[in-house]
Amino acid sequence: MTETKKDKNLEILAPRNQLRLFGYNKYFNSFVKLFKIGKLPNTILLSGLRGSGKATFSYHFINYLLSNNKSNKYLINDFTINENNLDYKNLCNYTHPNFFILENDSTEESIKIENTRRLIKFLNKTTYSSDFKIVLIDNAEQLNIHSSNALLKALEESNKNTFFFIIHNNTNKILSTIKSRCVEFKVSFSIIEKKSILEKLACEYFDNFDMYKIDESLLFDSPGNILRYLSILDSTNIDISNDKLSCIFYLIDKYNQKKNPEVFSFLSILIELYYNELLSSNENNLEFYSMKRHKILNLINKTKKFNLDKKNLLITIKQTLTNESK
Repeated sequence: MTETKKDKNLEILAPRNQLRLFGYNKYFNSFVKLFKIGKLPNTILLSGLRGSGKATFSYHFINYLLSNNKSNKYLINDFTINENNLDYKNLCNYTHPNFFILENDSTEESIKIENTRRLIKFLNKTTYSSDFKIVLIDNAEQLNIHSSNALLKALEESNKNTFFFIIHNNTNKILSTIKSRCVEFKVSFSIIEKKSILEKLACEYFDNFDMYKIDESLLFDSPGNILRYLSILDSTNIDISNDKLSCIFYLIDKYNQKKNPEVFSFLSILIELYYNELLSSNENNLEFYSMKRHKILNLINKTKKFNLDKKNLLITIKQTLTNESK
C-alpha cells in the first residue's frame, strides 16, 4: 500500500478543516462572478455524489464571502484558505456568529427537528456587524419530514442577507418542496478530472503516491470516497488491483471489529467488482457467477435498506467466496 506521510496519522480531514480546494475552479469562479454582480442565489442546492467535495467547496466559498474585506482573506488565486483567517478558526470551532451548520449528529441517521429549531433561532438573531448570515445544510437527504417542514418555513421567511448552501447526495431523494425553492447546481467530474483531483488529494496524505496503481474500476466513484477507501487499506500491503479477494476478507474482519459503515460500503463495492472480474474472465461460467453476484448483492442491499444484522451476512459471503476461490 502507499506510504502515509511520516508526520501525519492517516485521518481524512473534515470538510471544514480542508485548507485547499481541488477541481472546483470553474464552479468557484462562477459563484464569485454571480456574487460580485449581485446575482448569487440566496438558496443554493449542490447536488452530486457523496465524496465529490461539495461540502469542502461550500466551506471555501463561505470563507471567501466572510473574509472578503478582512485581513488574511481567502486566497482566490490558489483556492486556499489562509490558516490565520479568523473566520476559518471560528468555523472550525463552531463559534462563528454569522454561520450556522445544520447536519445530522454522528450517532443519528436523520437531521432532527430540534436542530432545525436552533436554525430558526439563529435566523431570528441580529447579525454581528450587520453582515449577512450563512447557513450550510449538509446531507439534506437526511432531513426527516418534521425538520424538512421547519426548514421550508425558514427558507420562505429568509431575507436577502441570508444565504443557504444545501448539500445533497444525489443517490438519495430530497423533498421536492425543498428542491423547488433552490437553484440547483449539479456537480460532476469527468474521469480525467477525477484522476487529477484524487492525485492532488492523495498527495496530501501519502508519500510517493502512484495514480497508476489505482484500480480503474474504482473511478466510477468520487475522489473523496476513493481516498477513504485508500485510508481503510492503509495498514495493509494488499494490491487492490490484483487481489480483491484478500481485500474483501480483510474488510470483513475489519468491519466485524469496528462496525464502520464506510467499511461496509467499500466491501459492497469490492464484492461487485470482484464478480465483474470473474464474469469477464470466465466465459463458460457466466450464468453461475452472474447468479452468485445477483444473490449476494441483493442480500447486501436488503441488509442496508432494512438495517438488518450484518454479521451473519458477512459469514455467508466469506464462506461463499472461500469456496469459489478453491
